[in-house]
Amino acid sequence: MEGLTDSVNYSFLDVFGVAPSVQGHSGSLTIGRLGDSSTSKLVAVFRGRFHLYEGHDWSTVTLPAQLIAEWGIPQLLLTNAAGGLNKTFHVGDLMVLTGYRDHLSPELQKTGLIPALEKGVQDCNNKLVEKILLTGQKLAGEDKDFRSLQKGTYCALTGPNYETMAEIEMLRRLKGDAVGMSTVPELLTVKGTGTEAAAVSVVTNVWREDEPMGGHEEVLEASKQASLRLDRLFRALLSS
Repeated sequence: MEGLTDSVNYSFLDVFGVAPSVQGHSGSLTIGRLGDSSTSKLVAVFRGRFHLYEGHDWSTVTLPAQLIAEWGIPQLLLTNAAGGLNKTFHVGDLMVLTGYRDHLSPELQKTGLIPALEKGVQDCNNKLVEKILLTGQKLAGEDKDFRSLQKGTYCALTGPNYETMAEIEMLRRLKGDAVGMSTVPELLTVKGTGTEAAAVSVVTNVWREDEPMGGHEEVLEASKQASLRLDRLFRALLSS
């Protein structure tokens, strides 16, 4: 989200004492207003995040979410780049998370795959999720070029490698719609704190048996193309 007024920028290194090491994660925090008025909505935009696969522990990965909860920010909008498991999805789709599978939490890292599978899909529907879906529906109705939103279950794995076809097939059988390496830590961190959270995935590739898998460069390009629609969605949401 660009073009904030009265904005102030900070680096993650200055705020948290550590910076992301992954390409495409700049590691900056911008605080500013959505409009020109002094009464315009104040927002904090975090660019980048920390991942477990970088070698960080859970407390470091969740630092931005901890700060948001500590500030008492009422709403948290999360984004991520995700691989599409649902074969009806297309590259560049925006998927609103209505549920997730957690394979990242510290206790699940200790106990292995079976307890994570038994835990099943965790519901993350709330009023903010509903509002995002309604906003997307309205934008798609007004503009034929605004692609309709998808919704579904996000599978969070540690990474950093992309999944094999066997793993993809397993996640599909578990009713996963997209797979990534983040977001669930933030959702769990703010849960019960008074901060209502929702997440939107940018579908950067869709795995099909007859097509080669994309790499990190493809992820960055698809994210860039979807960023304008995501920005428009969030601005419409926050101004309503």
